[in-house]
Amino acid sequence: MRLVRPLLVLAMLTLATSVAEAQRRDPIARLEAARAANPRNVAALRSLGVAYYKADRFAEALAVLDQARQLNPRDGVSALYAGLSAEKTQNYEAARAAYNDYLGVGRTRRVRNDIEKRLVAMARDESIALAKQAVANEATLSQTPGERRTVAVPPLKFTGPDAAQLDPLERGLAELIITDLGRSSQLTVVERDRMQALADEIQLGATDRVDSSTAVRAGRLIQAGRLVNGSIVQIGPQLTLTSSIVDVPTSAISAPAQVSDNIDAIFALQKEFVFRIFDQLGVTLTPAERQLVDRQATTSLNALLAYGSGLRASDDGRFDDATRYFDEARTIDPNFGAAAASFTAAQAAAQGAQVTSASIETSLSGSAEGREVAAAEAGSFSVIDIRSTLTSVVRDVNPPTITPTSNAGDRVDPNQVPVAPQRDPTSSTGGTDNIQVRTGNVTIIIRRP
Repeated sequence: MRLVRPLLVLAMLTLATSVAEAQRRDPIARLEAARAANPRNVAALRSLGVAYYKADRFAEALAVLDQARQLNPRDGVSALYAGLSAEKTQNYEAARAAYNDYLGVGRTRRVRNDIEKRLVAMARDESIALAKQAVANEATLSQTPGERRTVAVPPLKFTGPDAAQLDPLERGLAELIITDLGRSSQLTVVERDRMQALADEIQLGATDRVDSSTAVRAGRLIQAGRLVNGSIVQIGPQLTLTSSIVDVPTSAISAPAQVSDNIDAIFALQKEFVFRIFDQLGVTLTPAERQLVDRQATTSLNALLAYGSGLRASDDGRFDDATRYFDEARTIDPNFGAAAASFTAAQAAAQGAQVTSASIETSLSGSAEGREVAAAEAGSFSVIDIRSTLTSVVRDVNPPTITPTSNAGDRVDPNQVPVAPQRDPTSSTGGTDNIQVRTGNVTIIIRRP
């Protein structure tokens, strides 16, 4: 019995030594121990989240980094790696929110430029993910009808001998209709890219005709109360536009409305068509709203066709092609504002498609935030730069009279205005300076990790 206690103590010491050694060798274990010791330590949480991300434990990384962001919303690294982790798990809503937070508080200019581009490219991924999620949750969504004022417009369906040249009207005219319907304060119109992603997911336009059950299904999945089911039929030089309103909760379909005219009058035809749709929806426009709807986005058929081709390319993720088509549209009609805006967005999306998590981390290297990440990889959460610490303290004691420059890649506050040095009036007249002596105590505490 006398040997039992020493052996037990020896075993406990051996176990403690083994745990300590494991923590020393495993950065994550060391950081988890630091979090357990102080769950509200933002630096420890941030480093643990980064370490989880580096180990491909993205869901755990997001949870820890969100805790750090709640404790300190101005922590840029936590916001950045929360966005990266959320995107890895295809939680695009959380990724977008975190990335936008980084744009507000992040200190590395190169990374902010990357994130701005990535957000544009990620919009398509988010629309596709939402469509897939809607289909996966179809049983639940079907029990929750959309609001009646929420309207969705799927791509129109083109039929005719010149489909090869004119089918870009399917998306181009649908976008013009969505823009016009959005002029009414009585309607909430679903964004075209969201509707298009869902249409692609359920193959809404795979056949020449969209039946009522398919339209109702689409409306329920997109959470719309009503859906505008439209088509374009070409007979010789004449186009006929037809629309029916599908009431999603009841599956009722309105009587069709039709307008026809020569293809050369397509823009007047489109305006007549959209006013018919307003009538079908029971919407009375104010004089100001009617005036806005009357405005023509473009008067060039070729510009509209190029624009529609750009929308198709963008929907397919072919951003370089989309950029070329939108550039063609805005060149044909320099007053086509939607084409110009889409050109800029497609350019950013093409660049954003080249932005990866690896390239973002490369942009981060060498910056102050990059050093925080490097510390996390090593299992540390206390990065102390004595020079910057002393500089910060000295600035508090004796503020500079000019705006300091930052390291390359770090942000300078554009709102910071240089302050002119103040001189003592008496000494100024005598040509001598009355030096003001300012003192202060500097206390630097360096804790062992």
